[in-house]
Amino acid sequence: RAALRSGGKAWGQAFNIGGGMENSLSLIELFAKLEKVLAVRLHVKKGPWRRSDQKIFVADTAKARLLLGWKPRTDIDTGLARMLSWVKSRE
Repeated sequence: RAALRSGGKAWGQAFNIGGGMENSLSLIELFAKLEKVLAVRLHVKKGPWRRSDQKIFVADTAKARLLLGWKPRTDIDTGLARMLSWVKSRE
C-alpha cells in the first residue's frame, strides 16, 4: 500500500525489507530464543568460517523509510511467535 501511495516514487525501485538494526540478532541469540519458546535443546555444531559466509547482515531499511514512510512494526519475539504458528499450521 505504501508503494501505491508513494506518488510513483517506488516505481522500479528495489527495497530492503527487514527488522533493521533495532531488531537484529545473531544466530546464537535466535537459537536461544527457539530453545526457550519450543522447550527444546538445540545441539549446534559450529564449523569453520567459509569464504562465502557473511559475518553480519542487517537489512538497511533507510530507503523504504525515506520513499515509503515504512518501518518495521513487529518485534523479534512477536515475529518469531507468528512464524512458528504459521509453520505449525502447515504440518
